[in-house]
Formats: sequence, structure tokens, C-alpha cells
Amino acid sequence: MITEHPITTSVTKLTDEAAGHNARARAYALRHTVKTDNLIPATVSYQSQGRLLLVGPEDRIRRAASLLPVGVKPTLLVTEPVHDAEAADLETIFDATASLDALTLREPSLTGYLGQFQLTGLNGQGERIELAAICFPQQTAAVSEQPRFDLVADLGCTPLFALERPPVGYLHLFDDDGLAERLAELCALTGIFDKPRYFRLDPEACAFTARGVPGCSRCLDVCPTDALKPINGRIQIDPHLCQGFGSCATACPTGAIAYHQPDAHTSGDYLLRLLKHYREAGGDAPQLLIAADNEREWVETELTRLPANWLPVWVEESASLGIESWFAALAYGASAVRIALGDDAPESVRTLVERELASAAVLLAGAGLAADRIALFNPDAETDKPISCEPAVALLEKPLKGDKRENLFAAFDALWQANEGRREPLAVPHGAPYGSVELKEADCTLCMGCVAVCPSRALHAVGHTPGLNFIEQDCIQCGMCETACPEQAIVLTPRLQPVPEARRAVQSLKAEEAACCIRCGKPFAPASLIRRIQQKLAGHSHFQNEAAARLLMCEECRVKDVFTALAADPAAQLKI
Repeated sequence: MITEHPITTSVTKLTDEAAGHNARARAYALRHTVKTDNLIPATVSYQSQGRLLLVGPEDRIRRAASLLPVGVKPTLLVTEPVHDAEAADLETIFDATASLDALTLREPSLTGYLGQFQLTGLNGQGERIELAAICFPQQTAAVSEQPRFDLVADLGCTPLFALERPPVGYLHLFDDDGLAERLAELCALTGIFDKPRYFRLDPEACAFTARGVPGCSRCLDVCPTDALKPINGRIQIDPHLCQGFGSCATACPTGAIAYHQPDAHTSGDYLLRLLKHYREAGGDAPQLLIAADNEREWVETELTRLPANWLPVWVEESASLGIESWFAALAYGASAVRIALGDDAPESVRTLVERELASAAVLLAGAGLAADRIALFNPDAETDKPISCEPAVALLEKPLKGDKRENLFAAFDALWQANEGRREPLAVPHGAPYGSVELKEADCTLCMGCVAVCPSRALHAVGHTPGLNFIEQDCIQCGMCETACPEQAIVLTPRLQPVPEARRAVQSLKAEEAACCIRCGKPFAPASLIRRIQQKLAGHSHFQNEAAARLLMCEECRVKDVFTALAADPAAQLKI
């Protein structure tokens, strides 16, 4: 007979009791924390009349045409040789589609989205033509819009859209399995459809380029739909191509691109209230699981295997909440944060999240916390952990309302102070938007070219005297200052200064005396710069006597001096 030890029985009883408290607290928190998403969000509309284009080898597109729903009249475009000349149904499908003409174009190029697809290709004469203009000629001269295809089924070996997530209305069919069902789903996209406008774009905060100097391109590198394009030196987002993955907003270091479904403040407010309600109901060590709505079935199944202190946070897309939200959640009282990414998540999105997690691990270590407090969700690894993994203390009682970077550092500073974090600079991963700049002071002429292009004002002028100041917390390591410096005197230094006062302090990188105008006395340039100009122009024939004296004047007095001399000597005016 085996007798259970009384201490073991007591621990088991306490564990079961804690689990019961957590289960009741979770139910209370989820029931009483109402999301305040936009009830009437801004939307983008598509309009489709069902004009279908079938592209690919003639045997495959005719097979597809024979399986289309009744009433659908497709356009057939042959772009490749016959795929399977030995297919048993080859004669049958050609007989069934004999009434459909197949056009041929070489080097096809496809652009657009649902209701607005445009395909061009080379005809027999080598001219690039637009297919829809031939298939749907304008009926009257009053019609101003060019005709387009609404839907595209691509049956070619190589997709016409080389994207992780092609636009709505386009379907690449690798094989013929379930062909009729997939075509029927595509053809059902007929009518008017609305979807949310997922983003908000602030061009003034964007660090893509300034004065022709290239800078940050993090958003362009992570968009799986190719919705972002640089046009005339500015990032522009096509709302019809955007599918709301949120990777651009998470990658943007300045908050110029912000997710809007819901916005960051609404999400932060929800996280704070959810954790507060969980604690009020007696819950212990809450762990947040951020998961997309389309992963709900899988995530809810996994949650049944996990302790009751796991709180799901349902969002449009998992990548829409970035590092600032993860750290805010810890400061609001979460013991851990997990991000759920399904197997079908675009590779660019997964790479971005993993890169942000690498930065988060560095910041966590700097704040005196374990790196696994924020991580990807791995249900198999989580089942082996105890119910209470880390004690949770709410360090912030109100939701953060600053911009993206302000919120991140406000949460980090709260955690750093509570856990007596490190004081030495932290080595951040390559490409992370944190760091300092090193100035080769002897080479710097204080031309202020770096200040002119800095998008965050991390580098700025002193104001009353010649000088260059720097604030590390504001530096996003975009590299524009390094590129713009004509003397190559600036070098980026990736790092993170964990001490709040040092990171927020105004550092003087260089300061010197000013050259004052010899006429009005106004400071107008660094004295060393004026001396250098005088030395270089000392023997120049155009800068002698009065002209040499003008080098010591401000821009206003210099102009006045020139025109005063001309007014006194009318004959000199004829020489201009």
C-alpha cells in the first residue's frame, strides 16, 4: 500500500487552489474588459464585376475554364507551352471550351488588385500592349477609365506576382487538386467589398530620406504584400494592396507608420485594464498571449492544455503589437508575454518578429529581467513550466500615451528602476534602431549638414553659439547623418544606454567660439570655419581688399556692403 506524503498532499492542494483562483480571475478579466476598437473604422472599397482572366499553359487554362461556375465567361491567355500533352482529358477539355478563343502574349506583367488588374505583354510584333483594352474595348468616348480585369487565376509554373501575399482577387494554382472549388471561391468575389484601412501614415515623422539623403528603409524590407513604395522621396502605402499584417508599423522606429485597427493607445489601454481586472479578481502571475483572430481555433485548443494564468489577447495580426507594447505589458503587471505565429505566417513577418525579440532580449537583460519574459509562443515548452513563473507587479497604473519610442522607454525605465538594471551600455543586434554617434571632432566643421537631415532631432544645433548637441534616446540609427557629413566625421555606434538620465541627456559633441560680423556684431559662423575659408582664399584674385573683408560679415551685411559700393560707383554697375 502506497501512502501519499502529507507535505506533497498539501503542496498539491495549494497548487490546485491557486489554479482555481487563476481560472476564476481569467474568466472575470476576459468578461469585464471590453475592447474599445473603432466601431466604424475607415475602410477601403473594391468593386468587381467578375471579369476573370485565366493565365498559363493552354491545357491548364482550358481545363480551368471547363470547371468554372455557370455564367462565368473567362478570358484565356496562353503564356506557356502545353503542360501535359499526354493528359487523358485533353481532347475533352478542348472540345468543352472550343467557343473560347485563347490569346497569346510573351513576357506577361501583372499589376493591380481585385477589380483593377492590368496585364501587359508583348505581341507578335514585339509591342507591349494592354490585354484588357483589347478584350473590353470602350463602348463610348465618354468612358474615361481604362478597362481592367477583376479576377486573375494564374496557372503558370512561375507566379506573375512574386510576393509572399499576393493581392486580393489573384490566385496562383500550383496544381489541379480541388481546382473547381478554388475557382468557385475566386469567382464569388463579385460585387462591392470593404476592408479596414489598417494604417496611419505621418510623412513628417518618416526617416526614409531627407534632402536627397537616403535613410531608414525598415518598413520596405518587411512588407509581404509590396504595398509600400518609395515615390518622389517619400514612402507611400497603397491601401488596396495592404492586408494588415502590421509588420511595417512594428518595424518603423519613429511611429511614422502606425497600426490603426485598433491604434496603439487603444491596444495599450486594453492591456492595462485586462491585467488590472485579473489582479482585482485574485489572479496571480498573468501571462499574456498575443494571437491573431485567424489563429483563434489553434490557440484556444492549446490554451486548454496550459495553466489558467494565461490571458489571450486577440488582435487583427500578431505582428501589429510591437516591442513597445510587449514592454508596456510587463510594466502593467504581466509576468510574461508570448507572441503566437501560425505556420502560415509570412516569412518576412516571422523574421521581423524574431528580430524584434532579439532586441527585446537585450533590453530585458539591461532591465535586470530574464530574456524569456518575452518570446514566441511554443505550447510544448510552456506546459513544463509551473503555474506561477515570475512574480508580477504593476509598475504603471495609467496607460502610456506618448509616441511609440516614448512608450517603449517609459516602460523600460520603469522595469529598469524596479529591478536595479545594468548601468553599462548594451550591445544591440545589427540594424536595431538604438545607438549613439561618434564625432571626429577635429574633422567636423560644424556645417550642420547632419542636423539638416536628422529626422528625430537627435542631432541638433546649440542655438546661441556654434555647436552640435546629441540626445541618444532620440537616435534611430537611420544613418542619414553619417551619409550627409561632407567630412566623414560621424560614425554610428549601435548600442543602448540603459541609464535613463544618461540616455535622455543632451550631450555636447562639439562647441566653439563664434565669428561675429564686423558690421553688426551678430554671430554668424564658427570662428574656425571662417579662418579656414580665409586661409584657402588668401591668394584668390576675387577675394582681395573689400571682398576679403566681406568674408567676416554675416549674410545680410555682406549683401548690403556689395550694393552700397555699387550705389557709390554707378560706373561699376555696368560691369555686372
